Amino acid sequence: MFDLMFLPKLTRVVPGFALASLALYGCGSDITDLTIDDAGMGASEGDGDEAATEDAGTEGTEGTEGTEPLEQYPATGISITQVEANQGTAIFVGEEGEWIPAQERFGPLVKNRNTLIRVHYELDPSFVPREIEARLILGFPDGTGKTLRQVREVSSASAPNTLDEIFFFGLVAESNEVVPGMTYKVELHELAAGAGGGEPEGIWQTPREPDALGIQPEPVELKIVFVPYHHLYDNIDRTTDTSDATMTAITDYLYEQNPVEQVDWELHEPVLFELPMNNLGQLLGPLAALRDNELAFPNVYYHALFPVPNGGVAGVAGIASVPGPGKGEGDSRVSATAVPNNGANARGTVVHEVGHNEGLNHVYCPFANAASPDPSYPYENGLLGTWGFGIVSLQLYSPDNHYDYMSYCGPSWVSRWSWNKTFSRARTLTSWDYEDADNGGLDLALGPAGYAEKDLLTASISNDGTEFWWTSHGTLPTNADPYGDDYDHYVELRGDGEVLALLPSVVRYTNDYSTAWLITELPPELAKLDGVDEIVRVDDDSEPHIIPRAQVQLSRR
Repeated sequence: MFDLMFLPKLTRVVPGFALASLALYGCGSDITDLTIDDAGMGASEGDGDEAATEDAGTEGTEGTEGTEPLEQYPATGISITQVEANQGTAIFVGEEGEWIPAQERFGPLVKNRNTLIRVHYELDPSFVPREIEARLILGFPDGTGKTLRQVREVSSASAPNTLDEIFFFGLVAESNEVVPGMTYKVELHELAAGAGGGEPEGIWQTPREPDALGIQPEPVELKIVFVPYHHLYDNIDRTTDTSDATMTAITDYLYEQNPVEQVDWELHEPVLFELPMNNLGQLLGPLAALRDNELAFPNVYYHALFPVPNGGVAGVAGIASVPGPGKGEGDSRVSATAVPNNGANARGTVVHEVGHNEGLNHVYCPFANAASPDPSYPYENGLLGTWGFGIVSLQLYSPDNHYDYMSYCGPSWVSRWSWNKTFSRARTLTSWDYEDADNGGLDLALGPAGYAEKDLLTASISNDGTEFWWTSHGTLPTNADPYGDDYDHYVELRGDGEVLALLPSVVRYTNDYSTAWLITELPPELAKLDGVDEIVRVDDDSEPHIIPRAQVQLSRR
């Protein structure tokens, strides 16, 4: 039996400013007492094939660090076809005896993250069913090494839809088994000399000599504050379900599908909402203002969890901005999910909307239209294209019946395409916490003011005509995106009947086009709108819209 493949997650709770708790997820789960489920067919949203080990004919995963060299009986009649490393999506690191160099791989491997290693193989027609031993030989930068072993009955070629018919190993981050600079080699051996007599020699080792597993050296993290709401309006009096079960379901799912070492998450105190809920986009402006007032660092996402019994508002389950990678775009790192009575069911929407915040556009699939799908998605009909694996749930996700989580089809999981894109974004945002302030990092002593930010005036304008205006800090978007407009917009700041300033503005839309943001950089002397009586926004039709200064929520910073 596999008594230890993955260790339990670590959780720590610390106090924070107006926050209830903080939890740190950086590990996985224990692989014991599992059963098998064929190919995930008919699975519900987020479900996959269970990574079974019961009755698999195994002797376990065994470390031989510091022991005598093992007997060498290269297996015959069997050939390694691929060696797969999977932290969420399959990354092939070896093939048919050869090492796959980094530039030929299709995705990154994150340090300090539990990793599934699978050894795919094929059999010669002459192969006689018998037990074969697989060995995963690990080398570490400090000169130490470890060999993991698995023995199983082999009677047919490996099957990727289960762990019962393939050799696999679990690398445990807590045991320092997933570190930059480590090497690997896989070997297949007979249990005794001559056991495969008469069968042809196959590819029994990959690569031929130990080579780099390819663990990235950079820290990669995701920081997010979840903001629940107390909706109090007319006959409505409900608060978001943020029970341990709900938050565990959401944060585990977010962690499993993001290429990060850990998800640092905080649960905010509930925010009172005393208006009718007609459009989830109503939440994003006030959420961005809250984010600014709480001195959030630019690499921290804020996500609203709004209570809605059926999990949707006007047919929309979630909404988000799609910011670029700029340090000054923190205001736009906000999103929202309508949380149903069973809060755990919101987990897929949270992952999708945070994906937008990470810069992802929609993915096309044939059964549900989504706005502005990314034409560069490489797999047909939005399917995964490669096997996925949940390092907490220990589920396998089939590439043939699971869709990328940025599509509107289900069941869904992270594709290698989304894995690559979100890794790049997370690496950039995380770097700000580790670089020196003089080299682009954040001065932690100064907080968000420790980088060059501007004073901003922003309006959130819903398609029903409602507007929310606020001032905050940051910079204009660093690059255009599919939700941006090219036509000119500007605002006038007026006082005592005179135009004090005429300022150009940038327009950005939320992912569903239901809400537009009009973003304007303020001159320093007007950062607090001193002397301003009214704001006039002029749209692309040159139509003026007057907003009294009193309707603007000023930053308290």
